[in-house]
Amino acid sequence: MQGIQDPTLFQKQQALARFLKVDPDSLTVSRGSLYGFKAFFHGSNEAYLVLTDSEATNAAEQAVSEKLWFICLETLFAYFDIDAYPSDVLGRMKTKEIRRVNDEIKVLLHNTTGMPMLQQKMLSCGNRKNLLADYDQAEHFQDGYFIYRLY
Repeated sequence: MQGIQDPTLFQKQQALARFLKVDPDSLTVSRGSLYGFKAFFHGSNEAYLVLTDSEATNAAEQAVSEKLWFICLETLFAYFDIDAYPSDVLGRMKTKEIRRVNDEIKVLLHNTTGMPMLQQKMLSCGNRKNLLADYDQAEHFQDGYFIYRLY
């Protein structure tokens, strides 16, 4: 297996391997990116982000703008004590429709408080791990990096 050439990605791979207690060669890097950062895959059913503190904050800010629909539904359900989950919508709506809703909410925010205000408030409440670790909403620390399990 060919090794990772980028020194930063290599260090992240090593940290994740130590965290998972696996051989670094068992981890592969994503082709694309999530919130502007490469993810790592372990097997076929685990994916992780491995980020510095500032990268994690930047990724979480990006996640806020991409998950507005989820945040809005979650807040409404909690406020009115409705026994439903925002993820329930995933099986009933197309991705294109969800993106359209998300874009409309962005417009509402832009014309009121603006996205930076929401991002700041969410992160000041300690929501970084909730935004980035879809699998378990946990933030782990290994060798100077924060690790978030995506699935």
